[in-house]
Amino acid sequence: MWRQFYEGMDLVHLPLFTLLLFFAVFLGVTAWVMLARRGQDYDALARLPLAEPGAVTSDSRGGRSHHELE
Repeated sequence: MWRQFYEGMDLVHLPLFTLLLFFAVFLGVTAWVMLARRGQDYDALARLPLAEPGAVTSDSRGGRSHHELE
């Protein structure tokens, strides 16, 4: 079936190239998220659902959360 679909095309290797490109980008983003030393950011985000509605929390960069703006 695929051979018939790609029979008239000059770009036969394009689907394989795009699959490999997507896989490389996916692995790169996954590694960046998992290996980055940003545990404090993730901890602050993990505590947001349990925070008091009027509580003011600061993130690891010294900024204020959206709770302060309400």
